[in-house]
Amino acid sequence: MNKIAIFGGLGYIGSHIIELTLKKTKIPEIIILDNLSFGKEHMMDLINNPRVTLIEGDITNAMDIAKSVKDCDCVVMMAGLVGDPACSINEEDTWLVNTESSRIIADVCNHYKVENFVFSSSCSVYGASPSHIILNEGSFLNPVSWYAKSKIDSEKIFFENIEGNATNLRLATVFGFSRRMRFDLVANLFTIKALKDGKLDVFGGEQYRPFIHCYDAARAFLDAALNCSKYNRENFNIISQNISIRGLGELIGGKVKGAKVNLVQQKEDNRNYKVSGDKASWNMNFQPHFNISAGVEHMIVKLKENNFNDWQDNPIYYNHLCGKGK
Repeated sequence: MNKIAIFGGLGYIGSHIIELTLKKTKIPEIIILDNLSFGKEHMMDLINNPRVTLIEGDITNAMDIAKSVKDCDCVVMMAGLVGDPACSINEEDTWLVNTESSRIIADVCNHYKVENFVFSSSCSVYGASPSHIILNEGSFLNPVSWYAKSKIDSEKIFFENIEGNATNLRLATVFGFSRRMRFDLVANLFTIKALKDGKLDVFGGEQYRPFIHCYDAARAFLDAALNCSKYNRENFNIISQNISIRGLGELIGGKVKGAKVNLVQQKEDNRNYKVSGDKASWNMNFQPHFNISAGVEHMIVKLKENNFNDWQDNPIYYNHLCGKGK
C-alpha cells in the first residue's frame, strides 16, 4: 500500500490509528482529513512527520473528499457525529453529516477508484435486547437512537455503493486514554469523577454494554485496512468484554482509593445488550490488548499525569459540545 486516507484522523480513535500506521507500517503517504473540531495541538508531532499530510476539510464537502482520496489505496472512515448526545441535538444535522455524507464519500471514492474502504460503525445498532442473549453480526438490529439509526443507514449505503472492497467494524462502547481525550464516554466519565470528585453515580446499573479500548479499536481498523480484500463485505463486532454498568462502576470505584460508588435507581439509558466478538477473533485473529480492568488502570495513570483540571468546563472533551466528533 502506497497511500492511505484517514477521515477523522485527529479524533479519539483516529489519533491512535495515525500513530499505529506510522509505527507499524511503511506506508509512505498518510492523509488526514479532519475539520479540526478538536484542534490539532495534540497531534503536532505526528502531523509534522514527512509521511503525513493534513487536509483541513469536511466529509460533507465533495471537493475536500476528492483532495483526500485521489490516488489512495485505502480510505478509513472515522469522521462524523459520534454518540447519542451529539446526534440527538439536531436530527437534520445527524442525517447530513452521518448519512448523506456517506453517499458523497462513496461516489467520490468510486470516481477515484479507491480499492479498499473501511467504515466505523457501532454496536449501538443492536439497541436493546434481553441480557441472556449474546448478539452477533447476524442478529436483528434494534436501534434506539438517531446515532444508531444513522450508522445502520451508512452501513447499507457503503456496502451497496462502494465499488471496491468494503469492510465494516461495529465498535463496542469505547473507553481508555487517547491524545484527544473524551469524558462523554461512560467508563472515562466514571474514572475522572472517581479521581476528581472521589465519588461516581451509577444510574440503573443492571443494563449491559460491550466495551473496547480505543487503542485496540485502532488496531482493528489498521488490520482491516491492510486486509480489506480478505474481509470484503463483512461486518465485525470489535469488543473486549461485556459488563453491566453497575459492575463497571464498582470496578472503577475499587481502583481509585477512597472513591465511593452511589447506586441510583433511576435509569437514564434504555440500551441493554451483550455482544459476541467471536467472528473478529476467528476471522481477523483479533485479540484485544486491554480488558476493562487493565484499560482503566492505564487511564488512571495517564489522567494523573496530565491533571485534566478543566475536565468539566472544556468542551473539547465532549463530542456534543464541540461539533462533529470522531
